[in-house]
Amino acid sequence: MEWIVEANLSFETAEHDKLRKIFAYLNPCVKLCDANLSATSIRRKIVASYEQHKTKVMEVLQSSPGLIHVSFDGWRSGNRHALYGIMCFFQDEKNKPRKIVLGVPEVSTRHSGTNIAAEVLEIIDSYGIKNKIGYFTLDNAENNDSAMAVIGGELGFDGRKRRGRCFGHILNLSAKALLFGSNPEAFENQLSGAAALSETEHDLWRRRGPVGKLHNLVVDIDRSDVLSYLLRGVQQADMDQSIDPRVRARKPLNIVVDNDTRWLSQLYMIRRAIKLRPFLDVMILKHKQAWEQDNRSKRTGLMRRSAVQPRICLSENQLSNKDWDVLEHLATILGFYEVTVKTLEGDGIQRKRKRGWVGSYGNIWDVIQGFEFLMAKLEEYKAFAADYPDPEHFRININLGWQKLNKYYTILDETPIYYVALALHPAYRWGWFEEHWGKHPDWIATAKEMVQEVWETEYRNLEVVLSPGNEPVAKRRRKYQNAFEEYCEQSRYEPSSRLSTPTTTPARMRSSATPESPRDEYEAWQQSWVPTDTDIRDPIAYWQDNRAQYPRLSRMALDFLTIQPMSAECERLFSAAGRLVTPLRSRLEVDIIGMCLVLRSWIQAKIIDGLDPLFVPTQIKVESSARSEAGARESMASFLGRARELAEEEKGWE
Repeated sequence: MEWIVEANLSFETAEHDKLRKIFAYLNPCVKLCDANLSATSIRRKIVASYEQHKTKVMEVLQSSPGLIHVSFDGWRSGNRHALYGIMCFFQDEKNKPRKIVLGVPEVSTRHSGTNIAAEVLEIIDSYGIKNKIGYFTLDNAENNDSAMAVIGGELGFDGRKRRGRCFGHILNLSAKALLFGSNPEAFENQLSGAAALSETEHDLWRRRGPVGKLHNLVVDIDRSDVLSYLLRGVQQADMDQSIDPRVRARKPLNIVVDNDTRWLSQLYMIRRAIKLRPFLDVMILKHKQAWEQDNRSKRTGLMRRSAVQPRICLSENQLSNKDWDVLEHLATILGFYEVTVKTLEGDGIQRKRKRGWVGSYGNIWDVIQGFEFLMAKLEEYKAFAADYPDPEHFRININLGWQKLNKYYTILDETPIYYVALALHPAYRWGWFEEHWGKHPDWIATAKEMVQEVWETEYRNLEVVLSPGNEPVAKRRRKYQNAFEEYCEQSRYEPSSRLSTPTTTPARMRSSATPESPRDEYEAWQQSWVPTDTDIRDPIAYWQDNRAQYPRLSRMALDFLTIQPMSAECERLFSAAGRLVTPLRSRLEVDIIGMCLVLRSWIQAKIIDGLDPLFVPTQIKVESSARSEAGARESMASFLGRARELAEEEKGWE
């Protein structure tokens, strides 16, 4: 059963003849006692396992020493159910970051903020963790604004201050503005989504400039076997003429078709087209020559009047040299977006990576740096594009992409999330702000005041209980792979930044000092910088190691450093749900879909040990060397008796 749930397999897998033969081969008693599970039994066991293990999950969540953060998003399944995935992120008793799915409820009514909030609150309440809820990471949909207002009102906090915005969604909006100009949403709504382009859609895309013209070209190639084989043939002929055996051994490349207005697919389409540019030019020329030959009158030598020239051969649809220049620049700019979103779309949990280094992707303290990095790159290209000969779809769109980023950058102070996370990172502290925001002292003052307010109102007088430690601080450096990571790395080594004036508590917020009141850990820590702090790669482990010295400030830091910068985990949940609800499983009920996804996350998080009861009830310690023949017979009889009991139980479930 655990295999079926974790691998998203059909329940009928348990009834497959080949699988049952394997079980019979491994243990003939399974067949003799009719102990095989049916699809119906699997379903009932899933329901029973969910109810059985939820109690343990509740205990784990309720014993978390810090806040529990939440992310939720909507998705429509293939069998037409409107589902909301609700994820939570927390620290266990050993302060190790964890993530699990809380629930996947159906929102069958209108997707208003009130209705969404009702489902989210019901799930939260079912785990008994209303008093432990921390911060939310959501996309920029308007109904999320109203949902957070309702959730905040119910749980006793300001919903706007507890809501972080998904950085990936912000990048998506900016990238679409960069590619398609103003109002890309209206453009997207005009498209039918059909594989083949109508004349109207073809014209809509062409008006969007070089990217639109390239989209039309690759779609026409993809929909034509003649063009696809011609493109491969042109490449093969070129490779066959090479004297390099490695080139001759290569295989022809296909074009990459973008997914309407998904910006990453646009980037991959552009990159492949740039690589295939010389072959595309030859392909179009050969296709035009073949068309002219087929439609030329043998008697007069002139083109037939009824002949209709293919779309890709029309001059207005062809990519000029200037168009290709724009595409190359867009590929470079979008490459910066790509490395940024890939760095921030992880879950923030430290793991050993493929190349042997230990680290994490998806860290909340990198969000502000992500804005700064991308806006600086766009500023560079704005200056470059000022004198560009064709500004219509390049210079203007760069400005639009920058404006979209700036819109959300200027509202970061809606919540203290991003300021606290960066200010309490030992390798950055307030030195980063003073280095990068030196021309905006009002920004720094606002950020410091917000962080100070959180410290004074929520953590300064907090009662804390120290729990066991975890791993040591990770200080091993790695070779960074992309431009954004290099940018973040360079921000660490600013010695003058570390000597900035420590933050002091504003008079209107300063608590009255008494001999019994705890020392101000926040101010003490600001003065404690040492040169080795720039080597800290894992601030979570750093604060775990410093809990004894800063018990309250470490609690604040750990609470904020574990907030998610993106709602990417919801997208991963929906990807798993898509593999679960296939066309052949369209009759799956909503409750079962949710339970399977929730159980799967509990198993992967190792909060529960397993789902198969056959291996759980008894622990038989076998010492074969000390066994007598009578003992062996007694053990076998006991095993067969247990197998019969399970078989009878199965029949009762049928």
